[in-house]
Amino acid sequence: MGIESLLVLYGLFIKHAIADLAIQSLRTPGDKSNLRNPKGWLHAGDHSILTFIVVLVVTFDIENAIIIGALDYVLHFIIDFYKTKLVKRYNLTSDQKQYWAVQALDQILHYTCYLGYMFILI
Repeated sequence: MGIESLLVLYGLFIKHAIADLAIQSLRTPGDKSNLRNPKGWLHAGDHSILTFIVVLVVTFDIENAIIIGALDYVLHFIIDFYKTKLVKRYNLTSDQKQYWAVQALDQILHYTCYLGYMFILI
């Protein structure tokens, strides 16, 4: 893995923090497990756009930036959708160990996607 790939991976970690924490905190809460609620779609869009930007800025490869940005949209939406379904199904709250286990799995799945994107680039 070259320096370019490491920079993309680091950029994806940064964009993840920005989209999951900074941008998401600016929006009103919404149910990401309800397909009619735009919250999940907008959140996945934040990730997709930022992923596109990271890949494009580091690699100058617009084709891969589009592919990986679109893939991140779909995968991020699916992961968050099912995470929210689990949290709701079991009435999990932030004071329960199970809630944090689900959150950890959510993050592991997102980071695993980022590793997969590296395989597209190399």
